[in-house]
Amino acid sequence: MRKLLKGEKVLEVVSPHPISFWPYYAFFLYYIVIGGYMYSKYDDLLQSLMNIVGNSLIASILLVALWWLILIIPAVIFALLQISSKWVILYTLIAVIGTYALTTHKIALGHIWLITIGLGVLGVIFTELYRRAHKYIITDKRIIMGTYLGLFGTYERDILYSKIEDLVLKQGFLGKIFNYGTIVPATASGLGTGIDVAKAEAGVGVGAGKEGVGVGAGIAVGGERGVVMPRGRSWFILYGVPDPQRIYDLLIAQMQEREPAQYLQKQVELLEKLVEKKEEEE
Repeated sequence: MRKLLKGEKVLEVVSPHPISFWPYYAFFLYYIVIGGYMYSKYDDLLQSLMNIVGNSLIASILLVALWWLILIIPAVIFALLQISSKWVILYTLIAVIGTYALTTHKIALGHIWLITIGLGVLGVIFTELYRRAHKYIITDKRIIMGTYLGLFGTYERDILYSKIEDLVLKQGFLGKIFNYGTIVPATASGLGTGIDVAKAEAGVGVGAGKEGVGVGAGIAVGGERGVVMPRGRSWFILYGVPDPQRIYDLLIAQMQEREPAQYLQKQVELLEKLVEKKEEEE
């Protein structure tokens, strides 16, 4: 964790609320539930497939293919929501390793569902450790936001109040119920913002062929519109902090103290006190 500056005072230290990481918990709980269900129904499912295709080998292959779909499709959806391809890569790799273990007879076919359950349990545990690794330190000079994972790495960002152009508080339905929200400090350089893009495309083409030689013509029209939105990775913003309105007000107060008008007002007040003191001495 970064050392404080000389004379810097810590005003608040917060971490994300447990409920704020619910998408991660839901993602891994899915694997626990579906893995447990499929393991309990394994014999019936395999027998049903054998009755349909009439071959045990083909039934086993279909079951492994189903396992691939159960593993990877949710990972693809989660990767799109989180804007990160690592989930697809990770679960594809797990599926490949599991399939290799099956073909080399290192595990039995029914064990793939135990692997699925184990992935879910480990995911829940590591999600909680990951959440606890987030620390947001609010001082009288800046905001320090980071994730401290020890040997696995450190991600950290600090921002002076004078550099903050806009401060956005986001609080969804669950945030209202459990009193947590995300505060995004946006800077002039664009840190703390992202772009949501909507695209629309249309095309038409025509082609003709003669003696194996084809000639074609086509036209396509495409367009897109982008909207800048306040967002960022959880270690670059104050993600899911408890009692967000109080934290927001604290940050606003610190920002206001650094406004030029506020600063000049303080200088005027200081000069007035010095003049009054001088007059009293005389």
